[in-house]
Amino acid sequence: MRTNSSPPPPRSISESVFAAARSRLIRAIRELNLFSDHPLWSSTITYAEQLLNTRLFLSFLAISILVVIAYTSLCVRTYEITLENFTINDFERLEALHPQTVHVPCTQLSISYGKFVNLSSSFHQVCSSPFISKRWISSLFLPNATSHNILDFRTFTFAQFRALTLLCRTARQAVKNAEHTFASTHLVTNRAFSRAEFTRIMDVLFTNFKRDTIVNEKRIAALTSFSIVENRVVSALRTNYYIQSVPGSRSYLAINGAYVKMNETMKSNCFCRSEGNRCINPAGMFDRWTPPDSLNSTESIAIPRIQIPGLMAGCLPLDSMRQSTLECLYNQSCIDTLTLRPQFLRLKALNPLSSKFPINTTIESIYDESLFLESWQSQSSYENYFVTCAPRSLSYSYVDRFSLATVFTICVSAFGGLVIAWQLITPAIVKLWKRVIWKRRQKHPTVPVNPTSIEEAILSVAPRPLDEAVIAHAHRTIYTFNLFSQDDDNDPEDERAEIIATRLYILFLLIGLLSLGFYTSLTTNKRTYNVPFPSLAEFEELHLLHSFTLNCQCTHMSISHIRIMSVIPRFHEVCSSEFLQDYWLSYFGPVQIDALADSFLTTDFRVSGQSFFELLEIFCKETNETIQNALNAFYSNRLFTANAISREEFQLRTTARIKQFQRQIVSSFLNLVDLVHSSIKTNRLVTELFTSDAPVSSFDNQTLKWSLRFRSRRFYSNSCLCALSNRCTRPIGFYFRSDTIHSLPNITVPGLVLGCYPIDSFLLSNLQCLYDQQCLKLIVDMYDFDVINLVRPLDSRAVTISPLRNTNSRFLPNSTIETIFEQLFIEEWITSSNYTNYFTRCGPKECTYNVMQRFDMLYMVTMMLGFGGGLSVVLEVILPPIVKIIRRWWKKRTEYQQRNINTTVTINTSTDSNDEEQTNRVSSKFWSFNLFQTEISQTNKQLEHQEIIATRVYVLIFFLFLTAAFLYAGPFNEETVTTIIPFPTSDIVNDLHTKDISTLSCPCSTATISYSTFLNITPRYHSICSSQFISPSYWSLLYEKEDNISLELSAHYRLLASLCDVARRTIENKAELFSNRELINVETITRSSFDTQINALISTFIIQIPADFRRTLSYIIGSFGVNQLLNAFTTNWLIDFTSENEYYLISTSSRRYSSSNCTCATSSDCMEQLTENIYRGCLPFDGFRLSKFENISMDYLVHRLFIEMWQNESNYTTYFETCRPMECQYTLPDQNNFFYILTTVLGLYGGLRYILRLIIGQSLLAYRWWIRNIRRYQMNETTTEQVVL
Repeated sequence: MRTNSSPPPPRSISESVFAAARSRLIRAIRELNLFSDHPLWSSTITYAEQLLNTRLFLSFLAISILVVIAYTSLCVRTYEITLENFTINDFERLEALHPQTVHVPCTQLSISYGKFVNLSSSFHQVCSSPFISKRWISSLFLPNATSHNILDFRTFTFAQFRALTLLCRTARQAVKNAEHTFASTHLVTNRAFSRAEFTRIMDVLFTNFKRDTIVNEKRIAALTSFSIVENRVVSALRTNYYIQSVPGSRSYLAINGAYVKMNETMKSNCFCRSEGNRCINPAGMFDRWTPPDSLNSTESIAIPRIQIPGLMAGCLPLDSMRQSTLECLYNQSCIDTLTLRPQFLRLKALNPLSSKFPINTTIESIYDESLFLESWQSQSSYENYFVTCAPRSLSYSYVDRFSLATVFTICVSAFGGLVIAWQLITPAIVKLWKRVIWKRRQKHPTVPVNPTSIEEAILSVAPRPLDEAVIAHAHRTIYTFNLFSQDDDNDPEDERAEIIATRLYILFLLIGLLSLGFYTSLTTNKRTYNVPFPSLAEFEELHLLHSFTLNCQCTHMSISHIRIMSVIPRFHEVCSSEFLQDYWLSYFGPVQIDALADSFLTTDFRVSGQSFFELLEIFCKETNETIQNALNAFYSNRLFTANAISREEFQLRTTARIKQFQRQIVSSFLNLVDLVHSSIKTNRLVTELFTSDAPVSSFDNQTLKWSLRFRSRRFYSNSCLCALSNRCTRPIGFYFRSDTIHSLPNITVPGLVLGCYPIDSFLLSNLQCLYDQQCLKLIVDMYDFDVINLVRPLDSRAVTISPLRNTNSRFLPNSTIETIFEQLFIEEWITSSNYTNYFTRCGPKECTYNVMQRFDMLYMVTMMLGFGGGLSVVLEVILPPIVKIIRRWWKKRTEYQQRNINTTVTINTSTDSNDEEQTNRVSSKFWSFNLFQTEISQTNKQLEHQEIIATRVYVLIFFLFLTAAFLYAGPFNEETVTTIIPFPTSDIVNDLHTKDISTLSCPCSTATISYSTFLNITPRYHSICSSQFISPSYWSLLYEKEDNISLELSAHYRLLASLCDVARRTIENKAELFSNRELINVETITRSSFDTQINALISTFIIQIPADFRRTLSYIIGSFGVNQLLNAFTTNWLIDFTSENEYYLISTSSRRYSSSNCTCATSSDCMEQLTENIYRGCLPFDGFRLSKFENISMDYLVHRLFIEMWQNESNYTTYFETCRPMECQYTLPDQNNFFYILTTVLGLYGGLRYILRLIIGQSLLAYRWWIRNIRRYQMNETTTEQVVL
């Protein structure tokens, strides 16, 4: 059965065209031949080989391009970015993204804290209340104050509130001075901190600053207190000592004040002589006065009629007030009780809700722990800091893969070189492969069979053994090798020019590739590596290899000193010996069975020795406590490091801090002790031992009364007077009871001496007796010398006490205690630092470091391929015409020289027309420029027009790509170059810094440099400190006149000399301490930065010293005043004899100065004129500060430490030589680098030439084919429709 099948539906034109295009594309791929016109290989390989080589070439090219793409896509590089204009928000954003590498150098390297920190403080309400006013204090004072009981508040309350005023004033002044010093202190840094770093630094600085301020004032108060107590200075209030004397007897007995000391089970006596600043009893109001008893304490005193809550009575008003509370001031009825003159003043109670301190908190705690501060806060502004820092640039780096533009540029650049390389190599590979096959068949012949067509083709092209003809052919081929041959080239001259151009082409190409290879092999590139969570061993290895570029940001930027440093002082053995135990000190107590009847001379060892060993105990204890307190403060200080530092730098920093701590604690303690003791001596305060000044009585024949005054002792060796010298001594020993004060000891204790004050006796003695068993036996045996059976038995442990052992000590047995004390009794400092703890606390999460590496081989090959491709194209374009032009010029020149005939030069009158023709010819060539010319287009104007349009598109795209490449490789280039300058000079370093290079690094070879190396600070003192007035001979002349005015003037000028000397020593010690400090700079600083930093340091130094000195001196002198201490001139309190009814106890009454209408009991500003410009005050110092010299207030000179000006010399050259940077290096963007632009543009040029010619040329052919086939199918469609019709 026949079936009629319907014809398939006709396809549309588009479907037909696409089907034809597909078949045409497949055929074109099959027939693609890239070696048909290759100048080297086309004549030596067959058509089949050309097709094979084309396919292999395309495979090799594709694989190579994929390798280049994969390599460039996986490669990472470090990008260095520098911003000139940025905001604080930009900085914080970039710092969060790149915390390890962001760097913002400050133009203002030294910034005072006051520009970005605001300190605010509020004090306890009592310090601004009327309770510290002069009016309130005056209302509490009664003229007969000393006639009341020593526990009666009417005796001492006025002095206690003066003490409270002193504490409040000192606290306020300390805080004010500290805040001023803090505000004037400079933060020196060469880079801007992040907000987190800034906040952390400010918190640490303020915490340390606040603690140091409080601790310092506490130390001053404690040292002043025990100095007064241990020197046994007599208070005019008679609360610590009574002086008993029968008028005319010339015998004076100092009776020790006693208070009740409570413990858990019993009461005991607390004597002011041994425990003066801790003896207290509750204060009240008593109906009767009870005479003191040297053996019976205040437990015999009647019960008070009124008890004052929180108020304590004690040996000295300042100490008893410190141990009191403010409880009474919160109670209105208690205040009313204290108000002795209600008609004069009535005050309201304090508000208990206005304070953070409980009402039962002692004033000592409020002062020692917080300086009466209710709050002390700091408000730091990061914005103000950043503005003051004034950074000009921000730089950061990050690691990332090559950008898309870089990948594209490298791939396109490599494409041109790969095309040339594989076009040369692929046929050679095929030839080599065929030769290998032929060789293999020659070695293994087989039975001859009829060869296949493939084998015949292989054998036909298989290489033959070389003979002379082949060698000659090779020579001829090399000689006539022509890469620029043209099909229509029949001119021998043009052919010869093309051969020369070929040789120059090969020569220049080799030179270019070799130059590029040499350059890239020597060029280095920065590569950044990251190491996450490095261990200590890894960090140290990295620092050893990459110390300049290693950056490991700490997760904890600060660490307390206690975690990383240990400082242990080893004290002199005497401070832990039996000589400080109670059983030995009991040797000196009230050992007499009847103390009044069997009293010893004050010069007897059994009396004066007590102060020696008590001072030894106290100073050992005080130095230990001072050092421990300082260590606590030191340990709570923090080491701040934004980035992990090396073990060497850690050791340098910790060692520098420890040494500075040691020098500072020794210097500050000795300066304070010296200032307190010199103040006691120069103010001629009366000690109960009467070793400096002694009471002297005289009878007035007119009034028929005995009067009393003090006179300087004259019983020292060489007739030394304590009024003129601090070094007066006499031997200490044992005396008979019948001896007088001027007698020499019957038995002397070796090494011990008696001085003007107990502190002098202590410091001028030595410990040689304590090292000698025989000497100790002598002391024990002499315990009951001349009082056998009249003293209590000596403790058996004291009898068998062992001597000191002179082992492992740096001090000799006969070294004065002053020598040992100058080292704070420290034999050695045992120090250590723990770098492991530091690194663990720092805990860097990541370390980054940069390595300067030469480019790897693959990158070099890629660069050379791109450069070679571009250079090849350029040489192909320019060499042939240049060679032809040169040859033609040379030929004409030769022909001209060979013509030896006269010629007539004819002037061409048609020059303008020829120029116009030349211009038209050039214009015609420009507008008809055709890179895609074919034979068929020479006869077809439409096709030629298409080729010209394609050429213009090619040129336009080519130009745009080359312009982009130029910009990319030039102004927008992200490459960097690192420059290293070995052994730079200071001029080089400073010049580099003027260029604001943010990546500049010039590390010092010596990171820590002592200030003394490059800085010298010299004060110029006022002329009064070098005048005759400070000469001892001048005081002596005045003293020898013996009238009251001359004696006071002698004390005045001795005080001047002492203050000048104290000022000098204070400044010398501070300057030495300052000079021994170390400048820690890892980076070399510039001259301007050096000057700025040094000026800031000097400014802080100059401001702080006088402020600390005058505040300390003011507190010391104020303590003398509020404690109502008696001075030898009795210018503050008058003394007088009493009758038997008053137990012959010397009475005291406050001196009133009528000229200033004030009393020394309530004011220190009382004065009266002594001579012109010199005044008498309550204390010699009060008169001194109120006096003048050449119309300049002495108070002003004292406050300035007698300094007229400071002379400072800093030497940057010395600093730089000590710093000694071994090299400077910096990294800059490598923009507009000619060689980089050249290689990039040439590489891109070569690749673009092949790619664009391939794409545009094939697009042109596809366009023509498409148009041709569209038209044909349209015509066929039209014909079909006509046939159907």
